[in-house]
Amino acid sequence: MDGSETAPNDDYEHPDELEYILESVLMPSDDSEEFKCLADDYNSVLLNHCRCKGACENSEVCPHGGQYEANTFTGDGSELLLRKSADPVIECNDLCKCCRNTCSNRLVYLGPRKHLEIFDSPVYGSKGLRTTVNIPKGGYICEYAGELLTVTEAKRRMQANEELNLMNYVLVLNEYTSDKKQQVTIVDPSRRGNIGRYLNHSCEPNCHIAAVRIDCPIPKIGIFAAKDIAATEELCFHYGGEGQFKKVTGGKPCLCGASKCTGFMPNTTIDD
Repeated sequence: MDGSETAPNDDYEHPDELEYILESVLMPSDDSEEFKCLADDYNSVLLNHCRCKGACENSEVCPHGGQYEANTFTGDGSELLLRKSADPVIECNDLCKCCRNTCSNRLVYLGPRKHLEIFDSPVYGSKGLRTTVNIPKGGYICEYAGELLTVTEAKRRMQANEELNLMNYVLVLNEYTSDKKQQVTIVDPSRRGNIGRYLNHSCEPNCHIAAVRIDCPIPKIGIFAAKDIAATEELCFHYGGEGQFKKVTGGKPCLCGASKCTGFMPNTTIDD
């Protein structure tokens, strides 16, 4: 991605044979106009930088601030927490005038949290992701990183996954303004991805996703704690997408075991 933003600090490794990436990257070019539009957005830089001095604590001071607050879980202010899950988040970036070391509007920018562990989940019979320490509600987990896809390529991959009975990792994030769809971001970590790909689905998840923009019009898909999470607890989010949970009556069986489990995995859909 163009721009001066530094790469996130991520020292996790995959146990699987695929390319580990620190943040989402473009799919290979198919020379389509759709891909060219996606590439243009990917290589664009947001220029709405702030001119704050210091912490960027709230939206009254910083045009980007207001979404994060100091940790109230321990009271020591050692961690920033997401205030609202429904609102888009805009973080400060390298063009901003604020101090990087004291700014309270840089979280996803820094990379995934520490003390995460990929393990063999007894619930799902597959690999999963868990925490080895307590995580407060609103705490940042990691980005759901992978290849950024066009709608056409996403539909092609999803159809191939269905025909070959492969695991579908394609995640579709729809953003809305006044009930009107504003932007669609599609990420697939099946070939290139990070630890976000190991979070399993739950009908009663302890994590949720949120769109987070730093220096690019295309958001990062941030995964945050939806409630206080205890050490050794497996991390899960709803594969139906943030605010798009629908009752599912068919598809692959869901193994989450939640009291309100629908019995089926949510089907990934892309609205035309």
